[in-house]
Amino acid sequence: MSVVVNRPESASVSHTGIPHQGQALHCYSDSGYGSVTIPSRSSSLSSFKTNYSTSTAPTSYSPTSSGSYRTCDSAASLDRILESVFKRVPQEVYENILDQLQYLHAGPNQPGCMTCFQRDLHALSLTCRPWEKAVRARLYNHIHIVGSDSPAQLKKYRLKRGSRLKLLRRTLRERKLLANLVLELRVPHIDVLFTGKHTAQWQEYRDLVASVVMVCPNLERLLGLSIPFNHEFDRLTHALSTRRKLKEHTWILCEATETSEASPRSDSCPGSLGPLQMFEFLDYHASWTNLETLMLYGLNQTALEPSVFLRMLNLLPSLRNLCVSNFDADAFADTALLCLPPLETLRLENLPGVTDAGLTQYTSRPESLSLQTLVLIEPSIDSLLVISKILASLRNLKRFKIVQSEKCPTLNSDGMIFQPLLASPSLEFLHWDVACPNPNTALTRLDFAPFAKPLQHVETPNSHLAQSILARGFPRLDSLRAPSDIEPPGALQAVCQPILRGQALLHPDRYSLPRSSHGSIPTRPMALPGGSNMTSARIRAQTFIDMAARDTETGMQVLITDHSDSYVPDNALEASDDEAEMELDETGMWETPLDRPRANTVPEDHEGPITVFDFRMPAYMGRTGTKTSDRDTSIPRFILHPDIVGQEADGGLVSWKHILAANQSLTFAAGVGVNCFGGKSVPSPINEEPLSPTSTTPRFGWGSITSRTAMTASPITPTTPPTPMSISPSTAPPWEKDACTGSWNYNHKGGREWWFHMERERPIKAELYDVKRLF
Repeated sequence: MSVVVNRPESASVSHTGIPHQGQALHCYSDSGYGSVTIPSRSSSLSSFKTNYSTSTAPTSYSPTSSGSYRTCDSAASLDRILESVFKRVPQEVYENILDQLQYLHAGPNQPGCMTCFQRDLHALSLTCRPWEKAVRARLYNHIHIVGSDSPAQLKKYRLKRGSRLKLLRRTLRERKLLANLVLELRVPHIDVLFTGKHTAQWQEYRDLVASVVMVCPNLERLLGLSIPFNHEFDRLTHALSTRRKLKEHTWILCEATETSEASPRSDSCPGSLGPLQMFEFLDYHASWTNLETLMLYGLNQTALEPSVFLRMLNLLPSLRNLCVSNFDADAFADTALLCLPPLETLRLENLPGVTDAGLTQYTSRPESLSLQTLVLIEPSIDSLLVISKILASLRNLKRFKIVQSEKCPTLNSDGMIFQPLLASPSLEFLHWDVACPNPNTALTRLDFAPFAKPLQHVETPNSHLAQSILARGFPRLDSLRAPSDIEPPGALQAVCQPILRGQALLHPDRYSLPRSSHGSIPTRPMALPGGSNMTSARIRAQTFIDMAARDTETGMQVLITDHSDSYVPDNALEASDDEAEMELDETGMWETPLDRPRANTVPEDHEGPITVFDFRMPAYMGRTGTKTSDRDTSIPRFILHPDIVGQEADGGLVSWKHILAANQSLTFAAGVGVNCFGGKSVPSPINEEPLSPTSTTPRFGWGSITSRTAMTASPITPTTPPTPMSISPSTAPPWEKDACTGSWNYNHKGGREWWFHMERERPIKAELYDVKRLF
């Protein structure tokens, strides 16, 4: 057999590329003596270049492998290959990447912001379809619009304000699938002055937010705007009432406008709603079958009939979290409390109609067994037995906060008390801020050391709680926050774990220390700050820690003895004689130890143990121990940090003044002139009274304190300086703003047009002012 090979000057056979591109053998001659025609090298390379791009050309060619001979062009090939690769990536990988990206932008001490994060999400969505699918939910599930609108954007669309909200509304109207993804919406603060001359602008802003809510059928939460409701129709309240999947709502109720129909209970319950207003208010709750969190706040103690509360709660079958604040006795009393459905969290604040008997009866009902968090703010409890009954009845309670600064709960002096008086087998967190019997004189004297053991008992709520902790009344208690640990001083701190490294003070607290702390005790007596401010509490705690460290009487004695016998080997005595060193006497002559004159000393008796070292360890503030099994009682940690960093007032708790400031409620009421303050003039944003503490701590000049006898007294002083309340960008000074303009990415090749955006504050602080932090 002979093979004839012919190499023509030009390609004689066209290259089809199907199905085997790049194959060397193209055709055969007759069956007897086949000849093979091999095209020129230039034609092979040209056909290869036209059918493959540089990035998609196959690297191996095999006649038996069909995967090496796929037909593709240069543009579509890359998309198909990348899409096939990203389709095989699990969804969890995308979520982890997006979580890390969000942390790099919006995490603490990070240079980016939410605008930068959303811009990067948009860039990711443009890469391929798998990334677009993964990013779509992250972009539209939780939409947070923060900061001011860009002036260039307002000029482009010829708008005065709200350009981002209007663009979002247009997008959601055009793409229904994206509108269905929106679960949470945070609207920005409106840049209107705090005055009543901008009613039309405020109403326009409210209607704009309502129009965005109407295009989000699955909306669950609206953040950033909670308007006071005066029982008149408004579009935003109506829009929220139509959202069937709403899970959280805040009612800020003010006085109703006068109507022609008077309430049947207008005599017994002044200010109550008329029949039509009552029906319209209840009708707003008809579609909220999925509502889980309901916040009710009455401005100026708005009066509502108890039947309104009962009917409203019956319309909410999924309710789990309830907050009722600032209603008078005619609106919310014991009868309304006893009709509450099974809840997981409950907050009762400033409700004069709720009595000790009502709280005791409610906690004994089966509906209260599901409670895991209970917050009582100014409940006016008269007896400690009521608190004991509450803790003993709620078997699933994990978090308990009680604040009662006006009245001190007491016990009957004729009865017999068994410890633990206060006990809960499931409690994990306790915020205890209860008034003491003598707050004006509690810190003027220290009759005993707060770190002395055993702890001295006095008839105060703090002392009973300390004894209950020692008696294993709280086996699972992990954290105790007591901003009013005053009478007896340091009683609750003494039964908790020692504060880590003995550092109770934070760095900013040193600026609150008084000048009197830089002197000695005899010349400048100790001045401890009073009140429930967290800065004052930390100063007191640090004072007790340093007092314990300098105490010379109550510390533990350490005695190290040698119990070996008195026998000394002979070779040891000979070695000591041989190795005796020569020393110079007073005249300059050398002498040995044998030549030195010996004093008339009594020979030592080596019988019995020999004392090697005898000293006293300094005392410490707290209690230590180990937990070897689950049955052992844990020692709680004594924490003195507020819920929000920098908000030291009110015992560190998040209060309604923070929520009203964050949601523009009071600002909106002033802007539209709503009568929600009982006919009074519209107040300015709430400011805390300026207080200047004077306190002392041994770390900053206690002088030479050596024993408890130096513990003298001085008059009490007020609490610490005020802390910021509002998170509005306009209230913070320029040097305190944590804003971002995208300048961290100034090296981007796209230039300033790519990375720059309007200066907007980072939303970390805004996230802290959530209504759920009230629980």
